[in-house]
Amino acid sequence: MRIPTVITRFENLEQDMDEHKGPVLVIGATGRQGGAAARALLERGWPVRAFVRNTGAPAARALADAGAELIPGDLGDEDSLRTAMDGAHGVFLMMTMMVGANISLDAVAAEERHGRTVADLAAKAGISHLVYSSLNGVGAGSGIEYYDAKEHIEEYIRSLALPATVLRPVSFMDNFATYNRPTRDGDHLVLALPVDPATPMPLIAIHDIGQFAAVAFERPHQLLGRTLEIAGDVLPPTRIAEILARAAGLTPRTAQIPIERISAFDEQVGKMFAFFNSRPVPAIDIPALRAFHPSLMTFDDWVHTTDGKTKTISPS
Repeated sequence: MRIPTVITRFENLEQDMDEHKGPVLVIGATGRQGGAAARALLERGWPVRAFVRNTGAPAARALADAGAELIPGDLGDEDSLRTAMDGAHGVFLMMTMMVGANISLDAVAAEERHGRTVADLAAKAGISHLVYSSLNGVGAGSGIEYYDAKEHIEEYIRSLALPATVLRPVSFMDNFATYNRPTRDGDHLVLALPVDPATPMPLIAIHDIGQFAAVAFERPHQLLGRTLEIAGDVLPPTRIAEILARAAGLTPRTAQIPIERISAFDEQVGKMFAFFNSRPVPAIDIPALRAFHPSLMTFDDWVHTTDGKTKTISPS
């Protein structure tokens, strides 16, 4: 069973501010989404407990320098999770199914197992608000194993009647600085993706996922029990390439990578792109989201951030 409620209206925001700013435990704090959530919460004055495997890792130290309390632990260690949740007001939960650059089915199974464990412990600890970062497309019958795992976690959270908000982010703008980074061919910027160049793609900056997580904790009367599909822009690859090329002073060019080539590298990613190509672009009310989070970035906005300026062009 999928969570059917999607936020489309944002009224009386100032009346929903939660006056209680107790500690929020951020699980996945040294990852991209967890780090963004931790920083957004710290900026708003929330005490943050960063759940980390290695307190000496550079990402963990950066969070400590920003004001987070580092809590050592592991998702496979229930005692460490129980200790980390003790006295916490909320939990932000983000887990990965990645092993290195690939999606592992073993990691997918572990993600579902750990998600259930976190939900159980949150219920027992009396956590006031769990914010779970899931995935756009969950519940749409994709047949993709890692989508199904996230759907099962959502269902389990609801089965426990946990006070929770589910975020479903779309594809990351930040991937154009990593996995989907364009290349340079002479005076051309070449953006190669396994999707039709004319097919619109919903996009969001990881920074904004963190912002929505923080807003969820600050607006519990609006967001508890809700699912929020989040995006900042919807653009076809042709337009994405134009924006990237303009910023680099190059001429844009797009190419479509065969799905088979992607599947040979990672079957789950191949299934994901095949799913993208087979379904209509999901309807997401971006103006309503921007009314909720006014600084929600467009792709052009993101390109002019530090990452967008310096990391989106591979050498020829």
